[in-house]
Amino acid sequence: MSLRNTVRDIARRVLGTRDLGNTLRKRRLALKKKIWRQRYSLADTRQMLARLGVSRGRVVWVQSSWNDFYNLDAKPSELLNLLCDLVGPEGTLVMPAFPVDQDPEKVFQVDAAPSSSGLLTEVFRRQKGVLRSIHLSASVCALGPAADFLVRDHHKDIFAWGPLTPFCRLRDVDARLVCLGLGNFVTNLTPLHAVECLLYDEVPYYRAVFEGTMRYRWRRRTGEEGEHEFRRRVGRLGLRGYARHFPRDAYVNVGQSNLRSFAIDARTAIDHAVALGRRGITIYAEPKPRPELFVGAVHDE
Repeated sequence: MSLRNTVRDIARRVLGTRDLGNTLRKRRLALKKKIWRQRYSLADTRQMLARLGVSRGRVVWVQSSWNDFYNLDAKPSELLNLLCDLVGPEGTLVMPAFPVDQDPEKVFQVDAAPSSSGLLTEVFRRQKGVLRSIHLSASVCALGPAADFLVRDHHKDIFAWGPLTPFCRLRDVDARLVCLGLGNFVTNLTPLHAVECLLYDEVPYYRAVFEGTMRYRWRRRTGEEGEHEFRRRVGRLGLRGYARHFPRDAYVNVGQSNLRSFAIDARTAIDHAVALGRRGITIYAEPKPRPELFVGAVHDE
């Protein structure tokens, strides 16, 4: 057993829980509620979102932790309405909707499977007109003029975050990537996973991030159905220190009471992360990014 797993096992016994991550998150949240008590309104949140670059006509990707909105005087539906109002009918709102149940032995019910990506994403998924991509582990929902382009081909890609997926297509439309309540840049920025897919053939290291494939069946409410197979990721993330490799003027961190949020343009984020990936700077801790695994990569000037 590795040292990391040994420490986790000891912590589980001390805390009396099998789900260590969830227990620690609950304790951190309880502590934050004792420290950060300043309330704020939707009007305050509108100003915060404007500072993050959420504006009319843009494609905006939103990841969020509703638990961290405990000081907001509003419901999830009201925050969602605010986001839709800010991007307007010309803009497109996009959110993760990773299914709760990811059992490949079951049929993925595309239009009914609940989202595990936070309360706001589930409220969004249920909105009229929202389109959802077909993917067992990385499904995405979108509403607006660019929605169909973003989600329609997800199940045609061998990668969860590859060229045909919403994640790479966020780069194509230069979406604004916004994370609300998830900490400072670059915590939990899912579109950065495009890097290991884009560099899979070019850089030997990224082939070690995946092992085998997963196949599942899917079905739409209309009766349309099919099968999809994608490469299974086995790499372990390690984001500590990764943000320092980005120019400080490339992103913005914003604080509002306890809420910590950040934003960056998708093209800037993914292109810069790809350049870093060629140099051996990655979001993964395992497999260990040894220099010899990056030999032969085409280095950007």
